[in-house]
Amino acid sequence: MRKFVLVLCALMLLLTSCLRPTDGSYTPPKETGVNDKNNPGEVVEPVGTSFASGEELVPDETISGNEQIDPYAGVSIDFLAVGDNLIHQNIYVDARNRGSAEKEYDFLPMYEFVADEIAAADVAFINQETVMAGAEFGYTSYPAFNSPQQLGMDLVELGFDVVNIATNHTLDKGERGYKSTIDFWHTQDITMIGGYYDKDDYMNIRVTEEQGVKIAWLSYTYGTNGISLPYGSTMFVPYTDDELIVDAIARAKEISDVVIVSMHFGPNEYNPVPMDESVRLAQLIADCGADVILGHHSHCLQPIDWIYGKDGNETLCIYSLGNFACGQARQITMVGGLFTFTIESDGEGGLRVVDPLLTPTVNYYDWNWMNTRVYLLSEYTDKIAATHGLGNPSINGGGMSVQTAIDIVKTAIDSKYLPAYLQ
Repeated sequence: MRKFVLVLCALMLLLTSCLRPTDGSYTPPKETGVNDKNNPGEVVEPVGTSFASGEELVPDETISGNEQIDPYAGVSIDFLAVGDNLIHQNIYVDARNRGSAEKEYDFLPMYEFVADEIAAADVAFINQETVMAGAEFGYTSYPAFNSPQQLGMDLVELGFDVVNIATNHTLDKGERGYKSTIDFWHTQDITMIGGYYDKDDYMNIRVTEEQGVKIAWLSYTYGTNGISLPYGSTMFVPYTDDELIVDAIARAKEISDVVIVSMHFGPNEYNPVPMDESVRLAQLIADCGADVILGHHSHCLQPIDWIYGKDGNETLCIYSLGNFACGQARQITMVGGLFTFTIESDGEGGLRVVDPLLTPTVNYYDWNWMNTRVYLLSEYTDKIAATHGLGNPSINGGGMSVQTAIDIVKTAIDSKYLPAYLQ
C-alpha cells in the first residue's frame, strides 16, 4: 500500500508539470519572505534571468555605483578683468565736480559706458593702482597717489568682485597709508588681494566661490618705487619672489579648484612687448600649475598667450591689461580693454579655461582734462576723437583717432583674441 501511494504522488507531479503553459506566461506562486522590504511576502527577481520570460537582467548602474559623477557638470563662470585704475588729479577733480550734497565725489559717470559689461560678469577683477588712505592724508596725484575712498565704493557698486592693491604705488603714503587702505577695503563687500597686515595674513590665501567652484587669488608686485616699510614693521607687501610664488601656488591648489595670479610686472612701462623677466615669471607660474595670470603695470596693452607648463598644464596669461582709467598724456596709455574668459567643465571631471577675448577700451578726457570717460573702442567715434584732450596743442599728445587706437590694440594683441570687427 505504501509503495502504491508513492507511485501515485509521482504520477500527479508529472501530470502537473505537463499542464504548465509553454508560452512564458507561467507565474510562480507567491512565497512568504522578506526579500523585498517594501512588499513583504514578494520575491525580488534576481539579477540574471527573469522568472517570467527567461530574459537576462542588466544591473542598474545607478544602483551599482559604476556610473561616474562629474562634480563640475553645468559649470560656466564668466570672468572679466581690467587693468590699471590710475587716478590722476584731473579724474578726482572731475568726480568732485560731478558730486552732490549727498555724495561729494562721484566716479560712476566715468565708467557708465562699460558698466553693463562689468555687472554682467560672474566674477569681475580690477587692478586699483592708487591707494585710498583717506582724506587725512590729502588727495594727491603723481608721483605719490592718494584717491578718495568714494572711488572704492563706486567700484563695488559697479560690480567688481576682486580688487588688487599690490602695485608700485602701494606705499605711496607709507606704512600708515598702506594700513588705512587695507582697513578701508575690509569694510567693503569685495575680496581684496595684495594688501596684508602681516605674514600670517598673507599666508591666509583668499578663496572665493562661484557655482560651487573654489577660486584662489594670489598677488605680487615687482616693487614699491624704492619705498620700504619701516624697520620692525609687521606689515607685509607681497614682492615678487620665486620661492613665495612656488609655495603659494602649491598651497592654493590644495584648497581650491582654480588658481588665478595677479602680477604687477615691472619695472618697464609704455612698451607693448613684455620684459624677459615677465616672461620668465609667467613660465614659472605655469610650471607650478596656476590657471590664469592677470598682468598689469606697463600702462599699455601687452600680449595674451597660452603658456605650457610642466605636466601638460596650460596657463592663460595676459602680460598687461593696459590702463582702465588714467590722466596720462601718451597715446599708448589711452587704450586698455575688458579681458574676458570662461571657466567651464571639461566634461571629464575637470575644469578648463576657454574663450579668451580682449574687448578694447579708450580712456577719454576733453581739452580741459575734464569729462573723463571710459569708452568701448567699438563706440568711440571720429566725432568723439576730435574732442579728445590729446589733440590739444598744449598737451601735444598727437590726438587720439579711432585708427590710432586700433593700431595700438593690434600691435599688442593677436587678432584671434579680438572682437570680430578687428579681425
